[in-house]
Amino acid sequence: MRVSRSRPPEGWEEVFSGLCVEASVIQAVLETRGLRAVTQQFSSQWLIGSVVDDCRVYVPVDQAEAARDALAESPDPLDDA
Repeated sequence: MRVSRSRPPEGWEEVFSGLCVEASVIQAVLETRGLRAVTQQFSSQWLIGSVVDDCRVYVPVDQAEAARDALAESPDPLDDA
């Protein structure tokens, strides 16, 4: 299935957009809370000698509010990096 960059797949809602490394951590946080989450990578771009991946995290529409609540309660795991 092809997905437009501007819309999530039907029945899913975007809860995160950004670096793929962050998306992987966010997906893991959501899954440990019993939520279904998927990550989709859109592109790789060069930025000052580094590859920057563009990812989105989606959850089913009926889990979107719980996912946002879980993310708001969780500390940013990359702050300690």
